Order: sequence, then C-alpha cells, then structure tokens
Amino acid sequence: MKSPKLLKIVKRFLSADEEKQHKHIECFTDVLKKLKKKERILKKKLENESNNKNRQQIKKDLAIIYAQRTKGIRTVKILKKKC
Repeated sequence: MKSPKLLKIVKRFLSADEEKQHKHIECFTDVLKKLKKKERILKKKLENESNNKNRQQIKKDLAIIYAQRTKGIRTVKILKKKC
C-alpha cells in the first residue's frame, strides 16, 4: 500500500468518533506498522540519495509520516487505557 493511502486511513481513523475507533483498533495498528516500515525505507533512501532536491522531498515525506504515526500511536494508547 502506498504512503498516501495509508495516511488517508490514519486521517479517517483520527477523525472518527471514539466508538468507531474502538472497533477498528486492531486494523489501525496494522496500518501503523506499515507506516513504520515505509519510514524505515525512506530513511535508508535518504542516506543513499545524493540529489539535494530529492533529499528535501524525502525529508518532507518522512516528517509527514512521522507526525501521523505519532498522532495515531497516541490515540491508540489513549483508547487502550479507556478500555
């Protein structure tokens, strides 16, 4: 699954109400794991990239993925505490 599609899933999960979030926690943790893999791949790509323009784009993508992952992780932790 491509990064934009995964990020849309994160956005949809974060904007859903609490009841729907509880129902989809397990599926969402899989999405978070996939985003972590994408993040690792981008970090390796960044190390090997020499073109400055491409490096900036990779850094931008990494920042977006990192921010969305942290939001998702925080939300999952909060939901698990409430259960």
